[in-house]
Amino acid sequence: MTHHKHLVQIFRSNRRIGSGVRLTKYFALTAAHCLGDDEEKGKRPVMLRLPGGRRLEGEVKEFDLLSDMALVRIVFRKGEGFALPGVLFGTARRHDPWAATHRPPGNGVGLRGTVAHVSVIYQSTRDQAVNAHRLRHDGSCDIRKYSGSPIDRAEPDRPPVVLGLLVARPATTDAPADTLFAGTIEEAVRRFDLFKFRLSRAQQTPPGPDDIYTVVQDPQAEALARKDRTVPAELERAGVNGYVNLRWHHRP
Repeated sequence: MTHHKHLVQIFRSNRRIGSGVRLTKYFALTAAHCLGDDEEKGKRPVMLRLPGGRRLEGEVKEFDLLSDMALVRIVFRKGEGFALPGVLFGTARRHDPWAATHRPPGNGVGLRGTVAHVSVIYQSTRDQAVNAHRLRHDGSCDIRKYSGSPIDRAEPDRPPVVLGLLVARPATTDAPADTLFAGTIEEAVRRFDLFKFRLSRAQQTPPGPDDIYTVVQDPQAEALARKDRTVPAELERAGVNGYVNLRWHHRP
C-alpha cells in the first residue's frame, strides 16, 4: 500500500471492494461498479479506510452508471478533526506516463502505462455523452485489483498530480486489449449535482457537509481586496498584465 494522502480504500462487510480519490475534506470519488451493479445496490453504506489505517463510515451521495463514477461522503464522528488531502488535480496530456496510486499488499509491481488519448467519448446515450481518458497499460499485473484507483502522473520527484480514476471498460468499446479508461475530475464536476455552487452571504448560515463548494458574498472583504496591491504586483512580477474579475450570481 502506498500512503498518498488522497487514496481511499472502500469496504463492505470487511471486504475491500475498490479504491477512490479524496476530493475534499468530506468527499471521495470512486468507480460506481465497485459499489454494485445498479443504483439501488450501489447506494448502500460503505466503510472507508483513509491513509494511516483510520476507518470511517461512507455514505454514497451520487451514483452514475454512464460515467461509472460515484461520490461518497465521509462521515466524521461528531467533534472529530480531519486533515485535508494533500493532492493536486492536473490535466492529462497524450503520452504522459501514469501510475495507479493503489498498490496491492505484497505486490512489488504496480500498474502503470501512458496516456493514449485525452478526454474521448467513454459512453453515450441519445441525449448525453461522457468523456474519459484512454490509457495504455504495461500488462505487468492483474488490473482487476485497481478499480477506482486514482491515477497519478508518474513524476517521482514531484508531488502527486491526479489525472483521473480507473473506471470499467465499456462493453461496446473496440479499443485494444491493453486499453484502460480513467474517469476525469472535470466529468464528475459536470455530472454530479453536489458540485453545483451555492451562494451564501457573510455572517449567515455556514455551509453544511453536503456543500462541496460554497461562494461567500462579502462586500467588505471585496472592498478590501480591491485596495490591496498584492495581487496586481504578483501578476506583474509573473509577467501577466491582467486577470478576469468574476461576478457571482445567485441561481435559485
